[in-house]
Formats: sequence, C-alpha cells, structure tokens
Amino acid sequence: MKISQGLGIAGLAVASCLSVGAFNPTTAATFDSAEVKGDNFIAVAAPYGENKHQLLIIEQLSNRRPCWSENGSNPVSVDPLLLNFDFTGICGRSTDSNGYSLRMSGEDLGLEYILRIVERNGDLVLVGTPRINRSAPEIEIGSTQGMSNGFAKIILNPGWRFTRRTYQGKSLGHIYLTTDSPAPVASELNTTPRPLPTSQPALSSPPPPLSVPPERELIFTRPGDDSTAPSVEVPSPPIPSSPSTPERQIPVFTVPTQ
Repeated sequence: MKISQGLGIAGLAVASCLSVGAFNPTTAATFDSAEVKGDNFIAVAAPYGENKHQLLIIEQLSNRRPCWSENGSNPVSVDPLLLNFDFTGICGRSTDSNGYSLRMSGEDLGLEYILRIVERNGDLVLVGTPRINRSAPEIEIGSTQGMSNGFAKIILNPGWRFTRRTYQGKSLGHIYLTTDSPAPVASELNTTPRPLPTSQPALSSPPPPLSVPPERELIFTRPGDDSTAPSVEVPSPPIPSSPSTPERQIPVFTVPTQ
C-alpha cells in the first residue's frame, strides 16, 4: 500500500507540472487572491524517500466522492482517497511550487520563499525558507503536532488560511497559504566599509637605478660618398689633464767662432 501511494504521489507531481505550468516571474506582480471555503482544502505531509515528507494540498471540488479521510489526533492520519479513482473534476491537488506558494500581507512571495516540511522537536513543521536572501528568517506556517511515517494533516497556525490565486479577476488553480501579517524583515548585513587610517605609512622609495655609461654611437662614411649622414653628436671621452709641471730649462751653449 505504501509503495502504491508513493507512486501515486509521484504521478500527482508530474500531472501538476503539466497542468499548472511553470511560474512566470514577470507576471507575479499582477496576481491577486480570492477567499475560499477552508473546509474544502487540506494541507498534508506526504511521505517520500527516506522518512522525508513534502507538502501536498488537496481540494474537494465536488461532492461526488470524498478526496480524503482523517483519523486520530496528534498527528491526524490522512488517507488520500483520490489515489484510488479518477479524480478529474472531483479533486484538485497541488504537489510543488507550481501549484502553491506563500502570500503575506497581499504580496506574492513565491519567488522569495520555498515551502518545505522539516522534522523539528518531534514534529513535522511546514516552513517557508528564503530562496535567495539567506539572512531572512524562516516562516513557520503549521505543523502535524506529532511525528508520522505516513500521510499526516498539517494544522495551520492561527492567522493562516487558504486562498486562490486570481489574474485579472479569473480564478486559477494555484493555491496560496495566506496571512495578513507582513513578511519578516531580514537582518541587515554589516556592509559599512572600514575607515581608512588617518596617516598611511610612507611607501619605501625604489632603489636608485644603476649608473650605466651611455653607449657611444659611431658613424662611418665611405670616402667619396656624397650622401650626407645625419648629424649626430658623439660624445668623446674626456682626456685627463696631466698635472702641471715646471718646464725644464735647457741650457744653450754658444760656441765662439774664429
């Protein structure tokens, strides 16, 4: 029975994606909501994988056949009867973010929060987890009020209710978990830049370049070449001057002639 129910939930997820379609963020601002009869809806913690649960919302569309049944308390066990018959036109189901999202104070938060079921303190808790802004707190929406390995009813916290998404006055299949309270404000991150020190240490001056003697450029001109070479001054090395010495006096002898 558990295997067949798991396969049934997987089929519901695929059908929900095909019927509802992908969420288009460009039209999110135009969505409104309409009130619904809360008794026609139930939020369920549906098992999958290794003792994990995901959110399943079931809607009773007509009275031809019941879509689910409830039994017990703390937690309330749910039998998803719609898995046993063709529920087209009788039951509605939403299995992922294509079919449900969060709405707070008239604002569609489908892009900002994802709905998850987490195990916490011996309970299965339905929370809204921030998608992008990790500094924003989680939003607790309801819980099963007890642990369960099967399908369990999620009892919404006070102030929360089901509403339906509308677009230009037309009702859509998308379901909101709605409250009139505003979304929590994310804690501000410390983005103030650190002030620069008042006095910065002087940068060490680069070492002086090594003294390299200028290269001498020699230009040779062939004899008889009429072409004029460019005038380039070629530095000549200085000729060291010899120290000044007194001029030697050479004596002159005059020989008398006879």
